[in-house]
Amino acid sequence: MVRRDAFDLLADTLEAPEPDVFADLGYVPTPKQRLFHDAAEFDVLYGGAAGGGKTRALLMDDLRDCVRFPGIRIGAFRRTFGELKESLLAELAQAEFARALGARWNGTEYELRFANGSLIMYRYAESIQDATRRQGGQYQKLTFDERALTPPDVCSFLESRLRSGRRDLPVVGIRSGTNPGGPGHGAVKTRYIKPTDYGARVITDVRGRTVRFIPSKLSDNPHVNPEYESDLQALDGKLRSAFLDGDWDVFAGQMFTEFKRDRHVLAPVQLPASWRRYNGVDWGFAKPWAVLWAAEDEDGRVWVYREIYRRQVGEAEQAQQILAAETAGESVTARYADDAMWATRGAAKPIAHIYAEEGVHLTQAGKGAGSRVIGWQRVRSFLKDGPACLYHRELGWDVCPRLHVFSTCPDLIRELTDLPHATKGDPEDADTTADDHAADALRYLLTNLGALPRFHFPADPVDNAALAPSAAGHHDDERTQVPTIGGFPIAAGGDPWAF
Repeated sequence: MVRRDAFDLLADTLEAPEPDVFADLGYVPTPKQRLFHDAAEFDVLYGGAAGGGKTRALLMDDLRDCVRFPGIRIGAFRRTFGELKESLLAELAQAEFARALGARWNGTEYELRFANGSLIMYRYAESIQDATRRQGGQYQKLTFDERALTPPDVCSFLESRLRSGRRDLPVVGIRSGTNPGGPGHGAVKTRYIKPTDYGARVITDVRGRTVRFIPSKLSDNPHVNPEYESDLQALDGKLRSAFLDGDWDVFAGQMFTEFKRDRHVLAPVQLPASWRRYNGVDWGFAKPWAVLWAAEDEDGRVWVYREIYRRQVGEAEQAQQILAAETAGESVTARYADDAMWATRGAAKPIAHIYAEEGVHLTQAGKGAGSRVIGWQRVRSFLKDGPACLYHRELGWDVCPRLHVFSTCPDLIRELTDLPHATKGDPEDADTTADDHAADALRYLLTNLGALPRFHFPADPVDNAALAPSAAGHHDDERTQVPTIGGFPIAAGGDPWAF
């Protein structure tokens, strides 16, 4: 039952006028906070810039729902207990623990109880292990403060706890607040930001639940003191973009600031059959399984032209899907895979052996001490520019990246855009709680391609015609009428693995 149904039920069952909870608490919402409180969608994200009054709005919305829906159970979450104390609990203390509403605070259990049976449980959840402690419970509303800081799988698990065993008790939905950045940045951007066109429209997800994003900026909160705004203005570029402007495309802690869609991503083109093909494979079952196909040109550039990114696919079927994705005659020189695929698990065969039985022979990527950071450094080296390839020279470029990614690889593009740095351990590593599966597959592949690319371009670009399907190219071929750029036929829905 969605939130709109909850309001309908409220109107049908309450005879007395609804109490003015906000007035009783001395809370006067800003116009943007009022927009958030009035939202009738099931899943609403309120956020963007720092200082928009997100945490206070989340708290007040929960307190109002406890009065509106007797017996409701609300789970209010932050990533760590320290963060919980500094945000939601600090705001609750300022609201005097809602004593004006007759609520009673249990400081041992961190729970706020109401005379009508409603309950808010304040919890932290940094890992799936933390989240599974809530497995036996059920909530009719979930509140996530700083959602992007919480790993996506933790949020997903907690959402599975949303249910009601009473017909008269509606499932209200999900309310979240956040700034850009953190391990959940990519998931938040994928769920709320891009589908809603950055808050311009409401969408309905695959489960039929309405999803809304309400962007907030510092200027939306008239109560912020000038010193706080000055502090945000003084931050460096990425931090300022995230916390002052609420920019979801550039954020603090971003792993690959070098990756630019307008430079690294291109529409599929057919690649010469003479270029060697490689796979990068990152195994997963509950978490995504990712496979990349890439071709290496004569000058050491890498062209990623295909991906698989799926969950809950068995080992044998994974191998079968890899072969099914390939075109007849496509030859893959080597398939570099996660070393964990050779591990034994009791009496079970290693995953790599199951792959081999299905005709997919893997090579260990060679993970070892420091290999993750070395791999990310290799990714960065390929994100850098070198002399332009024939394709980009035709477009007038003097230089182009050493890594080209086809637009048909959306999950790799998403991860390279949204992957954050680690907040624990080596700061040069990526955050392993974020989506890094396609990025890991890319790391395995690039690390094993040998030395960095060496470019040897003749002065006359015509000498590079071997990159094209023939010296004449396809521009004037009336039989095929295939559009080309720089001698490369532009793939029109076909598989761009070879001519």
